Amino acid sequence: MKNGFFLSVISGFILFIGWLAYNTTYQDLSKQYSVHLSDKSQLFKSYLKGELDKVQLVADMLSRHPVLQNTLQTSLQPTSLEQTNLFLQSTNDRLKTADIFIMDRSGLTVAASNFNKDTNFIGKNYAFRPYFTQALTKQKGQFLAIGVTSKKLGFYVSRAIMLNGQTLGIVVVKIDLDQLHHLTQDLKGDFALMDNKNILFFSSNDNYTLKSIGTISAKDRLEITRTRQYPITRIVPIDIKSSTGNILDAKTVSIFGHRYLSQNTYIQETDWSILMFSPLMKIERTSLTNSILVSAVGFIIFIAFYTMYKRRIDNERLQTIVENLPSGVTLFDEDLKLLICNDKLKELLEFPDTLFQDRHTKLEDLLRYNAERGEYGEGDPIELTKQAMHRTQLRKDHVFERTRPNGTVLEVRGKWLRNAFVTTYTDITERKKAEEEAKRNASYLQALLQNLDQGVTVIDEKLNIVYWNKAFFKLLDLPDSLMKPVMKYDDLIRYNAKRGEYGPGDIEQHVQTRVQASLKFEPHHFERTRPDGRTLEVTGKPLKINGQSFGFITTYVDITEHKRMASRLREMANTDVLTELYNRRYFTTLLTREIKRCERTGHALSVLLLDLDHFKSVNDRFGHNIGDLTLKSFAKTCKGELRDIDIMGRLGGEEFGIYLPETGRDGAFILAERIREAIGKMELRDENDTPFHITVSIGVCVYDSMFDERMEDLIKRADKALYRAKSQGRNRVC
Repeated sequence: MKNGFFLSVISGFILFIGWLAYNTTYQDLSKQYSVHLSDKSQLFKSYLKGELDKVQLVADMLSRHPVLQNTLQTSLQPTSLEQTNLFLQSTNDRLKTADIFIMDRSGLTVAASNFNKDTNFIGKNYAFRPYFTQALTKQKGQFLAIGVTSKKLGFYVSRAIMLNGQTLGIVVVKIDLDQLHHLTQDLKGDFALMDNKNILFFSSNDNYTLKSIGTISAKDRLEITRTRQYPITRIVPIDIKSSTGNILDAKTVSIFGHRYLSQNTYIQETDWSILMFSPLMKIERTSLTNSILVSAVGFIIFIAFYTMYKRRIDNERLQTIVENLPSGVTLFDEDLKLLICNDKLKELLEFPDTLFQDRHTKLEDLLRYNAERGEYGEGDPIELTKQAMHRTQLRKDHVFERTRPNGTVLEVRGKWLRNAFVTTYTDITERKKAEEEAKRNASYLQALLQNLDQGVTVIDEKLNIVYWNKAFFKLLDLPDSLMKPVMKYDDLIRYNAKRGEYGPGDIEQHVQTRVQASLKFEPHHFERTRPDGRTLEVTGKPLKINGQSFGFITTYVDITEHKRMASRLREMANTDVLTELYNRRYFTTLLTREIKRCERTGHALSVLLLDLDHFKSVNDRFGHNIGDLTLKSFAKTCKGELRDIDIMGRLGGEEFGIYLPETGRDGAFILAERIREAIGKMELRDENDTPFHITVSIGVCVYDSMFDERMEDLIKRADKALYRAKSQGRNRVC
């Protein structure tokens, strides 16, 4: 009865301290996670504001740029527009924005950085976007929306382009918010961005994107539809519940049945809110784990107390535990008399049972036995025993390894307690063999890496270069003075910057930029052409433990010859071997591109189709060698009459094609006649040095944008003209 009551009290006490541990841990972790969420929100806010401020600054500068002012002032001349498109493309590439485009006062896009893409903005009217009306009335504006053309979520910043107080047009700078996905890799947990209509327009969790908190008002729906801000049919309310009824003030929320700790941060400049979420399940699990651990500790204490309280079979229980340990164990009292010794010890040290028949076995007896059988090496056993006893009586803890005569390696650990001395003996023979094997394998790996043709570096989390091979120094042409067991990454970057590896600019700025980029531990792959002309392929991959980056490994491969070979192969694939002109495939590809350019610009384009008259008779009379020389001379003569922008190709056999950009009918016929006359004047010679002449027939056609002609249509019309030239007696232009 008493025992039952005692057990009930102890059980209740253990449950109480477990409950107390759970609540205390839950409260502490909630505070920590809240602070962490707040820090992440501020970090995200700072990053986002920095990106948006950069776009605002870019828009301000572009609105005052002379190139844009001149373009809108010169009545949108084609030459000026082409220059502006190139300027916008270059600016967009340098500043790494998504798109930059210019609209006139009616909202029509007249120039854009993506002018050379099929999905460019030129010719499209975005007057329905708020950023246009804002810039027109207030000289500046901004708007968040999914692009009508690009279909990507972006933030648009607009500025009025003014001159002498007059608004000439509008410049718009866009950044794609899809790039925020890179930041989500560094921010653990879910988060979302919400606009002033309570719509989650961006989230690390795709299930939350384009969801609304609550029902969208009719006014907001009308505005979204009018401005085409989002696909309104995709926006539905999210299943979210808060502890306070207001999601913006709630500390805990439930989303699709999952509970989260939440944090809301408002961005005044854009009227957005950052919502950070951290699963409560982690806090609950940790709290439960701590509760279990505390309860377990309480239970252990109870067991220990209960064991002390009972004071029964203590020695027997301890001996049982010792016997089941994987290591040999001895326990001596303060006078170094043996209290406990397990069978594992006898097995490891090969002690006979006769040593332990006396209940008063002493440490000195065991040491003398070992000394007599040579365990401590050569020497007087009595002296060796005294030395060992002296070391023990110093009462210092010790750890060492001892190799027995039979080759077994033991790890010996001795520890003095208040009034006892405990020693454990562990067989580490296999572990030592494994360590030696690991060292040997490491040596093999070291030799392998040092003999690789590609350079290799390993960088730790503090950006110390902890490993490098000889090929790395050779490929980067680094001096021996940099060779250190551990190199500083910034020292390497500084050395490269000083010798111009990264181009002009401030050396320390180069160092800081690359160090900050490297600290992100993101995979990277790029090609770098060194000042000596060699091209290196650089590949970096992060090293991770349990998903956490702690450095990265980088390889450097010399691909100079590979690049040259690839360039040569491309040239061979696009060029006719005999005449060194473009082959039919590549010529038609270039002609197709030129036709598309003419469609956009409205510029003139002419095509010539040339065929050598009676060329078969040249091969029949003089042989194919002379025929080949004739074709080469023909190609060379024609190219001598062409401009740099004119393109000529061999379409097959003795048939050739030429297209003339920016050239109308009159110019095409003049050039065709000049070519025909030049071919007629060529003096060719056969193998007997006898001169002979050839003539050429030429068909001319001019591209007409009104008929939406394709490349095949132009070639067909030129071929018909060539047929007329042939049927009218050859050696003529039609």
